[in-house]
Amino acid sequence: MTRPNRYVRGDRGSVSAEMTVLAVPVMILLAMFVIFCGRATSAVIDVQAAAAASARAAAHATTPAAAVTAATDTLTANTTATGWACAASTDTSNHRRGGHVTVTVVCTVPLADLGLPIGATRTVTASATEPIDTFRATP
Repeated sequence: MTRPNRYVRGDRGSVSAEMTVLAVPVMILLAMFVIFCGRATSAVIDVQAAAAASARAAAHATTPAAAVTAATDTLTANTTATGWACAASTDTSNHRRGGHVTVTVVCTVPLADLGLPIGATRTVTASATEPIDTFRATP
């Protein structure tokens, strides 16, 4: 008498299929998390670059009032394409030859822009200080 086969041929590989069904959603969530982290980091880098460019423009201005205007104009030019709401705060208390200018940029970044379908926002802040040339020409 032969013993019946315990394994039915129709069930072969069913564990692999079940593991695939469980692993695919986890992998998709992991990929979405990696993309979110990359976009969040990119937003921080973009705000820091905008702050540095604004400080550089303010340092080249000849008067403190012109420095504030130059920082604001440069910030607007650098962040217009993003659609973020950004504001610059310019410290011109040491605006003189050999001094420095500090620009602080605050941007409100919508999380939908970072890949999440929710309506929340994130505030990103960056600050940059630029020295003013000692031998620059003054009006």
